[in-house]
Amino acid sequence: MKLPIGISDFKELINEECLFADKTLFIKDIVHDTSKVIVITRPRRFGKTLNLSMLYYFLRQNHVTDKNLFEDLNISKDTEFCKLHQQQYPVIFISFKDVKEATYSKAYAEIVELIRRLYEEHNYLLEGSVLSEGEKTIFMTLLNREADEASVKAAISQLSLYMERKFKKSPIILIDEYDTPIQEAYLKEYYEQMIVLMRGILGKALKDNLNLKKAILTGITRIAQESLFSGVSNLEVYSVLEERYGQYFGFTEEEVLKLIKDSEQTLSIAPIKEWYNGYQVGRYTLYNPWSILGCLKNHGALQWYWINTSSNDLVAQLLTDAGSATKLQFERLLQGEIIERPISKNLVLPNLKTQEAALWSLLLYTGYLKVLSTRITEFQMLAQIAIPNKEVGFVYNEIVTGWFSIEANMDVYQSFIESLINGDLDKFKYNLSNYIIQTGSYFDFNEKTPERIFQVFILGLVVGLKKDYIIQSNRESGLGRLDVIFIPKNKERRGILMEFKTSDSAELCLSKAKEGLDQIKDKKYMETFKQHGVTSALAIGLAFCGKQVELVYENISTNQN
Repeated sequence: MKLPIGISDFKELINEECLFADKTLFIKDIVHDTSKVIVITRPRRFGKTLNLSMLYYFLRQNHVTDKNLFEDLNISKDTEFCKLHQQQYPVIFISFKDVKEATYSKAYAEIVELIRRLYEEHNYLLEGSVLSEGEKTIFMTLLNREADEASVKAAISQLSLYMERKFKKSPIILIDEYDTPIQEAYLKEYYEQMIVLMRGILGKALKDNLNLKKAILTGITRIAQESLFSGVSNLEVYSVLEERYGQYFGFTEEEVLKLIKDSEQTLSIAPIKEWYNGYQVGRYTLYNPWSILGCLKNHGALQWYWINTSSNDLVAQLLTDAGSATKLQFERLLQGEIIERPISKNLVLPNLKTQEAALWSLLLYTGYLKVLSTRITEFQMLAQIAIPNKEVGFVYNEIVTGWFSIEANMDVYQSFIESLINGDLDKFKYNLSNYIIQTGSYFDFNEKTPERIFQVFILGLVVGLKKDYIIQSNRESGLGRLDVIFIPKNKERRGILMEFKTSDSAELCLSKAKEGLDQIKDKKYMETFKQHGVTSALAIGLAFCGKQVELVYENISTNQN
């Protein structure tokens, strides 16, 4: 049996006899959910389209051959449920997952084409007297891509009316990846136009639609801007913060082990878990399904599969633009720590660059972070968050090394890291000076206290050295608060401690660096090394004056301190 790489149509998956994880009990849970409008948000490539496709083939009526698709699957064991619900509903299914155009006009044309295909699928409604002559005329304009914007906005709503007349049953509406056009519009700078269009389409289809039985929508985030779901009654949103439906998007460990067995491969689960597991939804800990399928297809090769399915430019840009306080938190994440930050259940995309909660929320909902727990304070929701696995960690490493790589020359970056480890401080100073001169877009030298310089600098060191060092910055030690300390995991190695200073005068820059070195000794910062059993350390005073760098250093035994 083959692996369903890139297959999101349930019928194709079954007919091609692909290996897959049986998620058909999702159908039962959806049908029994008393909410009229259900929104389920998950990261990209987590099975959203496939699950809606599965619902479509199970529920839609007048397609006898579809029953065979579910033979011997979990849902077929509940014969009473299948008798009551299988192929018993008119269904409208539309997916916006591929609306990723560079301009609004092109995106609008793509949505008009989606509506045309939807109406083509249901062109049987033109037969007989189900529609009035005026309705048939509008129907034809949609088929011919000649309808006005008002008709496009009302297309799904009107189709539900026509189907209710035809079948004497209100239809179920399935809308896949509803937020893809909106996110793409934000990236391509036509956000306001797209919000108006999608609010019209979704509002008419979901709000006060008397011909609606139930609607299920999937997406990556709950978009809150302009009250996209305002006035929609009996609405329930299930994100990664809610446990319900948690087991249906992503693979459980039991499912991964079964897929390994069914693919007739002998693979150790431990490295696969380190690379692709870690997504937390309530009590469910999940593997990235896209990465697991890629790994199995490549006979267990541990590579970056999921992160290459879409651009990481937005994440990179947001982290680049983040303030020093956010970068300080980000540094802790890179070292595998759990941090507590504010998040929001709703996402307002224009707030991404101005509100910390919006940034962490986007990273969480798009799969770049996992949530371990939440608590509500008087003003906000706080979440314990962490990087989920090694694959996602690579994205962050790549972003940070990108800040430091001059013309993508990783050899230069590696030389920078190695010169510090080896204590070649002349070379280290030379490399650092070059970075500051050539990467001005990341370093703001107009600030009197350029914390951003230090934080980006430290992040680069964290990425390069975290395998061998515990790295802490801005922490209490001895009689003060040190800037950054590198505690070797191998106690035989030398520790590293840095203190930063700034100077308004180039002539005083060297003396400021000496001041930093003296502070390390006077404030007894070396005590931290004693506590970790490290016997020697390299103490460095670093001073910045504009783009000029000076440093002084000393090898110190912790017994001297």
